Amino acid sequence: MTLPAVWILRRDDIAPESDTAEALGALLSADERVRQQRYRDTEARHGFMLSRALLRNVLGKISNRAPESLVFSVSETGKPALDSAPELHFSLSHSGQWIALAVSCESDIGVDIEQPRRPRDFLRIARHYFHPQEYALLETSPLELLPVHFYRLWTMKEAFFKARGTGISEGLGRINLAGFHLGQGIALDAAIEDAGAPWQFSYTMQPLPDGNHLHLALAGRDPALGELSVEQIHRCIRI
Repeated sequence: MTLPAVWILRRDDIAPESDTAEALGALLSADERVRQQRYRDTEARHGFMLSRALLRNVLGKISNRAPESLVFSVSETGKPALDSAPELHFSLSHSGQWIALAVSCESDIGVDIEQPRRPRDFLRIARHYFHPQEYALLETSPLELLPVHFYRLWTMKEAFFKARGTGISEGLGRINLAGFHLGQGIALDAAIEDAGAPWQFSYTMQPLPDGNHLHLALAGRDPALGELSVEQIHRCIRI
């Protein structure tokens, strides 16, 4: 299997009461089942189960281990790891009906998926949370392209901070992607500038039936991320 790779799944790809859903649910650990039951909404419980089953199936196949036998640990910052194969780096994301999983064997990786569901005040959000140069870029975007440009920046920022293991609370404005958007690279706040291989990003979007687009971004130091092909984005779950 070629890594890095991404798996995406819609919650309604697998019916909650189906034999497939039952088989997938049996893969979860006792702790995961407890966490699943904390969700009051049936759809949310189903989505949690699918995300954990997807993670277990993919990592089980890559590591050649039974999915139900996998044991995970969590760092102090909340970043999960697979105990039996710590060299595998992975990231999960959820939005609306969609679940995304990214896996790399080279470096930490972050993934963010966004399914637009309602109108948003893109410029207000960008003015408060983005880098000033990114806001200026969005302010001059043609109105019809503003959603695409906003979600491209938003998902790449989310993916970046997930790869770092810190989350967006570290400050969305501390990475400036205005240059990247124009083909000139990224700029990091001096406080989070660190040594190591250059950061790589990948961004794609897919049309949705409602006329919107599904936005998907990845970030990490794996050199292959910048050249991720369509063949490395899988729409499936295996049992």
